[in-house]
Amino acid sequence: MPSIAAFLSFACIMSFTPGPNNIMALSCASTYGLRKSLRFCFGVLLGVLGIMAACALFGATLFRFLPDVEPVMRAVGAAYILWMAFGIWRSKAGDEESRFAPTNGIVSGILLQLFNPKGMLYGMTAFSSFVLPYYDSFMPLAVSVAVLSLVAYVGVCSWALFGAVFRRFLQSHHAAANAVMALLLVWCAVSLYV
Repeated sequence: MPSIAAFLSFACIMSFTPGPNNIMALSCASTYGLRKSLRFCFGVLLGVLGIMAACALFGATLFRFLPDVEPVMRAVGAAYILWMAFGIWRSKAGDEESRFAPTNGIVSGILLQLFNPKGMLYGMTAFSSFVLPYYDSFMPLAVSVAVLSLVAYVGVCSWALFGAVFRRFLQSHHAAANAVMALLLVWCAVSLYV
């Protein structure tokens, strides 16, 4: 029987630590405000639901083929994260319509999940360590997908709230804040190869 406390601890640690989702939520909220950034957060939720469902349904197959897929997944994920870092770094204060500025829409949140290696590792690790060794029926898998997705949503919304609370400070120090957020995203991309 798996430890529910360990499962939830793992989910919280993965969901609340810095990563592409959280940094983008912080950036969106500091640029657009909390209310407008919630579209991005909802997109993250939908994307995470899809990724978690795929990890639950195809966990064994993904692990078998992971060595062949992993280098491509890393390269594409790193490239997308670097593109987002460039967009944040290039955006100007009050320039919400910059073509390089990351969008705050639902589609952006969903698409980020397709290239977010941290999210994929989150799902694969959670299911391979805490769920699939003990359960293989629909209900436990569905509950696990829901719990993992909900915890991820709370994490990304918390980062958006932080961005909104410190919006004035972040906007008055726009260049420095964007440089730090861009560097954190670069760190996320580089950490795929370290």
